[in-house]
Amino acid sequence: MTAKPKAPATRRFTREDWVASARKTLVERGVDDVKVDRLAKQMRVTRGSFYWHFQHRRDLLDTLLTDWEARNYYEIAQIRARWAKNAPDLTEVVASWLESDPAFPSFDVAVRAWARKSTDVAEAVERSDAAWIALLQELFEKSGFDADESLVRARITHFHQIGYYALGFREPTAERLRLVPLYYRVLTGHEAGANLLKKLDDLVREMPAPKRKGRKAAG
Repeated sequence: MTAKPKAPATRRFTREDWVASARKTLVERGVDDVKVDRLAKQMRVTRGSFYWHFQHRRDLLDTLLTDWEARNYYEIAQIRARWAKNAPDLTEVVASWLESDPAFPSFDVAVRAWARKSTDVAEAVERSDAAWIALLQELFEKSGFDADESLVRARITHFHQIGYYALGFREPTAERLRLVPLYYRVLTGHEAGANLLKKLDDLVREMPAPKRKGRKAAG
């Protein structure tokens, strides 16, 4: 008798799979659609898989928010670590913007939209923004500006980047890199230094070469 073929093994979804699916839903449709039943249907699994990893929906939402907060505080910590080795400069902040995860801007916008519906999320966003602004204010004060002007420049610099995210502003990477020294001068009042120019050169070299268009056959 011919043996029956074995059924394919069912994939076991991990906690990270659920978080990724929830993040995608948050970005595309908002927090109100991040529900256990809907996620399970999208992933083609039972609700039991969810409860293997999370106690309840609130647990999943807390994980999403913690993920967003961790990304922000990690970047701040990395910038401070570099400043501890070299003279503080906006170059490190600009580099963190240019080299960030391409998916982060839409995640950031989604969390800020969520904050309009949740006091806890709004407070988390406020804490993160305050940490970024404090970092930038410290930089401007070390550059010679007084406390008030440093605070205003810090806010403008941070809100400038948040505006990029919120507007979904699109421009070719090469064009954005070309304009960075001008943004730097407007935001800081100083010309871009050698460190920033070198970082931009490195990023330009790392860009993929444009695809060549094939030649048309001669008629």
